[in-house]
Amino acid sequence: MDDCQFCIEFTAREAKTRIITETADSWVLLPTVGCLTPGYSLYMPLDHLDAAADVAPDDLPQVVAGLESMRTLIQDQYGPTIVAEHGPRDCELGASCCSHAHLHLIPVPEPDAILAAYEKVGGPGRRLSSLVDLPAAAETSYLYLSPRPGEHHYWPTDDRFARQFVRRVVADHLGIGEQYDWRDHPFTETRQQTYDTLTSAIRATTTA
Repeated sequence: MDDCQFCIEFTAREAKTRIITETADSWVLLPTVGCLTPGYSLYMPLDHLDAAADVAPDDLPQVVAGLESMRTLIQDQYGPTIVAEHGPRDCELGASCCSHAHLHLIPVPEPDAILAAYEKVGGPGRRLSSLVDLPAAAETSYLYLSPRPGEHHYWPTDDRFARQFVRRVVADHLGIGEQYDWRDHPFTETRQQTYDTLTSAIRATTTA
């Protein structure tokens, strides 16, 4: 995609300086711009997909396995970690700000408080047995939230869900609600700390 900044970055491999790790199926983990809490990272494909719901069904189990290994990596360093996605469909961005698929992995003190904030806006949503069920559920742009391994929630998006919704919710939860927007608050030092900590953790496991 000529106009996708992630695709441009990955093609040029400028992102090599911030990719924490790359899986065999060409998904990468990297600390996010706007790293409003240590450990906040994105898990995303090198090849352009609009959303996790666009992954081929046969490939989804491997993506899910990689995602959960990334969650374990982050949890071991930073504690309970939610997984969230704002999935666009076709030209509908919904609550997303970018059409290159990216799953947010965010350490939070109380995962249930994040779920409660989603439910306050969108109701109880729909329970999925796994992220593998997402393509069948996602007929429109959507929000996906996994507050912990084995628990998965889905909401079709509408005007109730603001852009950068998960960032707004987490920032409020951390008491820095006014700093949710990654454009205005890049949290560069925290981003670098996240990169250093997680790359060191990976090196430790591979050399043990």
